[in-house]
Amino acid sequence: MEMSTIWLKMLMLFAIMMIGFIANKAGIIDEDANRKFSSLVVNITAPAMILASSEGAAQLGSKKDALLVLLTAVFMYVFLGIMSLTVRKLFAIPKGKEGVYRFMIVFGNNAFMGFPVVQAIFGDNALFYAAIFNIPNNILAYSYGVYLLTKHKRGNGSFRWQNMVNPGVISAVLTLLLFLLGISLPSFVVTTLDTVGQITTPLAMIVIGASLANVPLSSVLKDLKVYFYSLYKMILLPLLIWLIGRMLITNKLILGVLTVISAMPCATIAVMLSNEYGGDAQTASRYVFVSTILSVITIPIVAYLLFL
Repeated sequence: MEMSTIWLKMLMLFAIMMIGFIANKAGIIDEDANRKFSSLVVNITAPAMILASSEGAAQLGSKKDALLVLLTAVFMYVFLGIMSLTVRKLFAIPKGKEGVYRFMIVFGNNAFMGFPVVQAIFGDNALFYAAIFNIPNNILAYSYGVYLLTKHKRGNGSFRWQNMVNPGVISAVLTLLLFLLGISLPSFVVTTLDTVGQITTPLAMIVIGASLANVPLSSVLKDLKVYFYSLYKMILLPLLIWLIGRMLITNKLILGVLTVISAMPCATIAVMLSNEYGGDAQTASRYVFVSTILSVITIPIVAYLLFL
């Protein structure tokens, strides 16, 4: 396991966020531009990245393994969805404001941070499992996730099925179908999608940094709630998943990938979806920022515990 790879990845994320922060302060990125960049990520670059991942998953493992991992991932998200119901009381969140906090419990930064961290800890073969784990994440983030982020706007929290028909859900479902049916996209299409998808992470981190420029950093760093929340998400919940999983999962590699994926910091897409659908983007930016910094410590701790 190359822990230096993990450290460098976290440092790079932080540096890109700071570029967005400086760009906002310098007047290069204003609030309107930030919203448009968010829309670009949500509707174009992230769906392209999702579709491009189907080719990599198809080359790394069998369909039997895929279905097992997919089932495991579904149970993980059900568990995290249930545990997200605890955040309002645990962290004294005002009624009607818990949607973004619940979103950040359920969804982690799987693709950009999860994939390289899984690769560093378990090797290249584990990337297949990480890719399959990310399929339900993509489907749920653009459907159930949008429901959580916009719940406060509707009062009764009724679900709008229109939110299910968006580029993120469509691309995630297509990715799953392509894999299960054994269909490969033309190399030109895959290369194009992959190239566009590579824009996603740096652009998302720039948006987060630019969003933070409108929030006093002193208030972010002095907010004790964000630290306890991050430890709850990135230490306690992964350990619970590991303890439950070891009683049910005999494949140690699947269990390890499951645990590490669940230990990722808050998903960057929380900020983009909040901007796109009118959610609390500032809160999402603060928690993504702090949890990403803390993950430099928490991810190695979780990884170390796996090998005790």
